[in-house]
Amino acid sequence: MSILKPDLEQKVSAFINQADYPCVGAKTALNKGKITVKQYDNFRCDTNDTDILTDIYDFIHRFELDKDMYSSLVLTFEQPEILSEIVFDKLMWRKLQQLHDIDTCMHGWDNQVDENPHSPNFSFSLGGKAFFIIGLHPGAKRKSRRFERPALVFNLHEQFELLREQGKFEDLRDHIRQQDEAFCGSKNTLLQNHGEQSEAYQYSGKQQPKRWQCPFHANQN
Repeated sequence: MSILKPDLEQKVSAFINQADYPCVGAKTALNKGKITVKQYDNFRCDTNDTDILTDIYDFIHRFELDKDMYSSLVLTFEQPEILSEIVFDKLMWRKLQQLHDIDTCMHGWDNQVDENPHSPNFSFSLGGKAFFIIGLHPGAKRKSRRFERPALVFNLHEQFELLREQGKFEDLRDHIRQQDEAFCGSKNTLLQNHGEQSEAYQYSGKQQPKRWQCPFHANQN
């Protein structure tokens, strides 16, 4: 079972509440009390995978789009050392592969998105639901990604689809990008539009080489 340290929710809140922090979606979720924080042991550990999936499935089960917009599940991990962007990227994809290998025995891929990490329509799927994932860690170069411990933020894709239907997504996206550039002091070259480039390039926050090959491979059911 995940164990939440008493001060961890406050630390996540303080991170989001930084002056000029760019993600207004995260700020809205925090103000609405829609940030769920879970704590696990070492990021390198594979014995916590079933507990992580249990918490993700519970998050999916409790989520109702009409009342839970701007909701995020934040998975935080103990850190044995400061991770470089290269190491964090490697460990993040290793963890996602492990979760997928277990999840695929029970759930198919969300049919609204692609399972090929190099497809422009890729989104990571667990519990039959697509997620956009944001990696945070102490060694991140961008200030907006630099949290005191490794963390994975899971955002259900259907939230973004509803914003698109409402005609709000593009304005929100562009505002966040402008704020991120001001907050970090430089433009985030990782940011691309869904449907133009795979969002897998954005997950860890590491700038990937042009011919990057994502290490994740979806299992065939």
